[in-house]
Amino acid sequence: MSTSLPARTKALRDRLMGLDQLGANVEETGLLEDLRSDLAAPAAELSRALDQRTLLVDSGIAAAAPASLDAARKRAVSLLEKFKAEKKAATLKKGIGWANLVRDIKAASSDAAAMVVKSWKAYRQDVFTGEAPGVVKGRIAFTPANGAAFKRYEQLHQAFRLEFERLPADRAAIERVRSLAAELTDTAKSFDYAVPAEVKRFLEAVQSGGATLDLLTDTVKTWLTDNDAFASYRILPRGADGGR
Repeated sequence: MSTSLPARTKALRDRLMGLDQLGANVEETGLLEDLRSDLAAPAAELSRALDQRTLLVDSGIAAAAPASLDAARKRAVSLLEKFKAEKKAATLKKGIGWANLVRDIKAASSDAAAMVVKSWKAYRQDVFTGEAPGVVKGRIAFTPANGAAFKRYEQLHQAFRLEFERLPADRAAIERVRSLAAELTDTAKSFDYAVPAEVKRFLEAVQSGGATLDLLTDTVKTWLTDNDAFASYRILPRGADGGR
């Protein structure tokens, strides 16, 4: 038996309503996708900054969270609750809530990144409190032992300094910094600062290009002999230009 006209009309109407609803859903999906795109870059930057902070904190390095992070969280929670009640893009775009959320996330990302850098730089002073090589160089006499120790200290300090010109990529990078700091501390302990003033002047002159004979006093000769360093030096005449 053929379907009656009213039945056919109802079926057609239902199908048209379904197509209309499908079109509305496609449009709504597009609007929501646009909102996701608004958040994608700021959210990714914030995530990277928070991952870096977590790395520091989990490694025992103090790194406070910026106040702007809490503000962004509260804004996000508020919008989420409204969206749960009415799951439409228009709900999120109503008023200035969405624009403020994007703004707050960008601010939190910037503040968190700056805080991480500040915390990492501050950790340098916590993990190693020794002097820079330039300061040490002015305080020690360059005996053979001190010279070898200073060379090692200078190399270690250079590697240590470079580690703080970038953020640590992982726990291994942080442990590498701690290892360098420990080696620097041990190396610094090997410096001998207790040398007579005459010896210090003689050794500084040698490091600066050569010591004159008047600096080779009896005190210096005795000290060099006692420290098995006398044979390390020899007398050379200067050339006409003052060089050796």
